[in-house]
Amino acid sequence: MVFGIGSLSGGFVKLNALFPPIIAVAAASLRWFVASSASEMVLAALPVPVEKVPFLVAASLPALIFISGLLPIMGLAAAKPDGYDNRHPRLMKTAESLMPKYPLNFRLQSAHNNTIEMVAMAAPAFFVAHALGLNQLLFAKLSVLLLLVRLVYIPLYALDSDAARTTAFVMGAFSIFSIGFGAIFPSTVLTLFGIAAQA
Repeated sequence: MVFGIGSLSGGFVKLNALFPPIIAVAAASLRWFVASSASEMVLAALPVPVEKVPFLVAASLPALIFISGLLPIMGLAAAKPDGYDNRHPRLMKTAESLMPKYPLNFRLQSAHNNTIEMVAMAAPAFFVAHALGLNQLLFAKLSVLLLLVRLVYIPLYALDSDAARTTAFVMGAFSIFSIGFGAIFPSTVLTLFGIAAQA
């Protein structure tokens, strides 16, 4: 199988040539967002005060899981001649059943699965940040960034844009790491991302 130059698929050398720039772009984007007026504008647009933003994001993540789970189901209901078989939902969404005939639905299912995994990563980090008192403004900005990149991640996955999707994934992971470890080691971890401990 041949993969394009913009794809992360391929051998060890190609993967390791393309992944470091993605890490650099993700880290720079995280630093930019936290320091920029864009993050302030996003926070101001939300219907809750800054100290409640991480809770709003945490409450929104299960809804994102639910919605992302509906996308492949509705796609299959529309695309398959006999519709969606809700008696055997797990069989309907296996790689073997989706990849050959319904690759878009397979990518949507994969985005859903990854969203569930991301929420499992975020939950302990949010707990640590709340329990240890990560700076409220910084916690809010990183939480919003996590939600924004996860909202972008799903269409990027559906469009089969693996380099852009991976960049969004890494940005989300860096947000989670900054939230959790930043609360434990603020002067060390946050500095790695160029974030002031009291953003």
